[in-house]
Amino acid sequence: METHTPPCDLHLHSNYSDGTMSPDELVSYAHAIGLSAISITDHDTVDSQEEALAAASRYGIEVLTGIEFSIEEGGAGVHILGYCFDRENGPLATALEELSSSRVDRAREILRKLEERGVSVPFDEVLAEAGRGSVGRPHIARVLHRRGHVSSVSEAFARYIADGAPCNVPKDVLSRDAVVRLIVDSGGVAVWAHPGWNIKKTDLVDRLIASGVRGIEVWHPNHGQRVEAEILGLARSRDLICTGGSDFHFAELMQADIGEVTAPYESVLALRKAASEKPHLA
Repeated sequence: METHTPPCDLHLHSNYSDGTMSPDELVSYAHAIGLSAISITDHDTVDSQEEALAAASRYGIEVLTGIEFSIEEGGAGVHILGYCFDRENGPLATALEELSSSRVDRAREILRKLEERGVSVPFDEVLAEAGRGSVGRPHIARVLHRRGHVSSVSEAFARYIADGAPCNVPKDVLSRDAVVRLIVDSGGVAVWAHPGWNIKKTDLVDRLIASGVRGIEVWHPNHGQRVEAEILGLARSRDLICTGGSDFHFAELMQADIGEVTAPYESVLALRKAASEKPHLA
């Protein structure tokens, strides 16, 4: 009798970056709802991976190492996911340490801009909100909300710190080639995250593939059925691995709950196979 492997959620964020759940809680919940595998793809950090992999052994669920990077292409932000890499890779660790430092500098500058507008947010409180995680805008938003400057986390973003808002500061990012090389040279597979209608930009698609991107995120809360169909068509025409997930962060900004948007288990098999092939970039 043929057995069906449950789906997986390959795009989750923990409290090591801008989520609110610990890696252990994410793994435990994923196991409880019957997922076959997950990946915690925190922004610019792999600090969550050790806890996640330890939890995987306890709960009996598969966990792929994961990370999410930001890059800029043609003036637009693009995100790249990395899977199945060596989390202890030296060059990767060095690059992430530098990005972490730039995140702290960015947070300080955002707070300075808020102060200019009469909105006081202590830096120490933002760091405490981030805890052991990599500091980011959601931590500032939650402090703004807690201090009564805004009525919700969503308002904090819209009014002050979203892209284009008066107190936002652009994030330092690595180049496309640098990000893909870090992922590939640490044994991983690079995937284009939530591309949306950007797939219509064929020059962008070609540049990402030329850099070594091997997969594309098909299933995501931002993708309706038409977008999914377009991305699936692109993936088939370019022989790209199809992945997906809920992109879960925390309830206030939640677009989909853990496991609400999933990928088939075949995505895990394809990622592991691609990682085992160890391609070399020029």
